[in-house]
Amino acid sequence: MSLSERLKARADSPDPRKLFVRFGLLRNPFPSAAQSSGNPHLRLPVDEVIETRIETFTRDHISQVIVILGTQGVGKTNLLNYYEKEIAEALPTIKGYYVIRYLADPEASFDATIRRLFQELGIRHLMRLGEELSEKENSERTIELARSHEIRIALRRLSKSSDREYAASLMLEWLVGLRILNRHRETLGVQFRLDTVESKTLAFRDLVICSSDAGILSGIFLLLDELEKQDGVLSPIYVVRYLSALRAIIDALPSHLFLMLAVTPDALRRYSAALPAFQSRLQDTVALEPLADVTAALKLAKFYVDEGRKNAQLERGEIPLDVEDIVKEAKVRELFEELMRRAAARRDVGLRQRDLLHALSLEAERTIQEV
Repeated sequence: MSLSERLKARADSPDPRKLFVRFGLLRNPFPSAAQSSGNPHLRLPVDEVIETRIETFTRDHISQVIVILGTQGVGKTNLLNYYEKEIAEALPTIKGYYVIRYLADPEASFDATIRRLFQELGIRHLMRLGEELSEKENSERTIELARSHEIRIALRRLSKSSDREYAASLMLEWLVGLRILNRHRETLGVQFRLDTVESKTLAFRDLVICSSDAGILSGIFLLLDELEKQDGVLSPIYVVRYLSALRAIIDALPSHLFLMLAVTPDALRRYSAALPAFQSRLQDTVALEPLADVTAALKLAKFYVDEGRKNAQLERGEIPLDVEDIVKEAKVRELFEELMRRAAARRDVGLRQRDLLHALSLEAERTIQEV
């Protein structure tokens, strides 16, 4: 049978109704190794630690830095995805305006991260800041909180501009480091381009502090995933520059920054050796561990099936009685034992969750194809 004939024959199968009746599911509940986002999150002891830090941050606005430690495949991305969504859903219920930025693959220079943060704030935020400063009685005190002379000049011009949207658009161009033209000099009064990570970091610090004092920004949530990639694509000198810039923004913002980093233990050790001062900023760590026994494996498999059935119930109604397991418990045990043997041969400690879920996905797919 050709591929086209095979695809045509399977176009209408598996029948979701049959899957629902037999397994209480509408699709494969287990993600493959390539499916790194959009997966459900099984709560762990580390969640309580993270949520306590978030609660403290939103209450006191004192900066928090949390390091999520774990080898590849143990759920760091899943955790950050989960908290990006949870924070976004929770923040409208509390007082204050927050910016959330999740970077799944940090770029080679921290300059790009700062630029994204400026863009996340955007023209509307700058317009609102100018408006608040124009109406505030003690706006000069707020402006004087900025350490940069050029930022102070730009904020004064922004507050007095008759075309605030235009002034704000020019200010954003300047903040992200574009070349200064006559229109920037004439409208904002700035003379120097922000062409270094250090100058952008200082400008970002000033913008956050002034926005907070003006009452229009409560804090920044910055979630950085796969920080170990810096070590793989950059030379040692560029890694040190990146880490130095990251340390600088932590030091520049003792308040209003919630930073959550995901990194492997090996990479963190190398980074700490390359820049000891960086390690001192990363004392608050939580570790994600691989699966150590079959009980944990069965719990993970059951969680994903239960989540799949919850979604099926929302779409189709009550789950039929006496549904079957799409992957039998005995098969889960068998897969776990086999994968643990392979992990031991690689001298891994424990089994990565991603490896088990991928194996379960393949096994479930075989069952689905037979329906």
